[in-house]
Amino acid sequence: MNQEPKTLHFGGSMFINPKVDGVFTGAIGPLEVDKLEIKPDADKRTIASKKAEGYGNSRKTYYTGKPALITIATNEVPPILFAAAFMGEQVTINQGAGTKADLAVTLPAYPAWADLPNTNLASEGLTATGPAAATLAVDVDVEVNYALGLIRATKGGAVKAGGEITMGYSYNAVTGTRTKGNLKPAIEAKVILDGKNLIDGTPVKLTVPLASLSPKNAVDFMSEKAIDITLEGELMIAPGETAPFYVDELATTV
Repeated sequence: MNQEPKTLHFGGSMFINPKVDGVFTGAIGPLEVDKLEIKPDADKRTIASKKAEGYGNSRKTYYTGKPALITIATNEVPPILFAAAFMGEQVTINQGAGTKADLAVTLPAYPAWADLPNTNLASEGLTATGPAAATLAVDVDVEVNYALGLIRATKGGAVKAGGEITMGYSYNAVTGTRTKGNLKPAIEAKVILDGKNLIDGTPVKLTVPLASLSPKNAVDFMSEKAIDITLEGELMIAPGETAPFYVDELATTV
């Protein structure tokens, strides 16, 4: 074992393998990370002297183990970290295309909007009728937000005070992913850093067999810069492992 002192400056890429319902789902990466910090931890215990001479001084100091801590910060965010940042779980969005006919809508007074049951509306063929079956003209009597599925009266239109209207429209398919927030306080994952010491080029591999990760910071949707996701948590000794993390300095042969 080489005991020569060395200067450390690491660089590398992270891989993360989520554990869902007790099963690892596959490593995601390589990912660019701004921070991957491991902090071994312990509690200090002190037995104080009660003797008159030296009262209060330590006659025995020892340490007991605590879980090591991990912090990950990145703005390169795969879905698993996106969900973790919101303590969320992800489900599939799958709205099929369709039509609505004779849909009753209660229109509030201008300027409030009414929610429609569908989004991604088609502008072509949309109809709206007011009291006494009077036709309401789009952009004259009513305003429609087609993407969000919202409708409201215009300021000077025929139904500016609101009221009951009837609508007909077509809506297009919508697919995607929804994160349902604040449902999962933490995720479990295996973390690997594929790195090297930038000083001497020695390959270095950090392996965390199992970590529990939870968001540290809020997500500012209106941030003026790229959003950083920061997760922190504790390392666990996974079944079959002998330590909560391993750091391997690797010798390569040609």
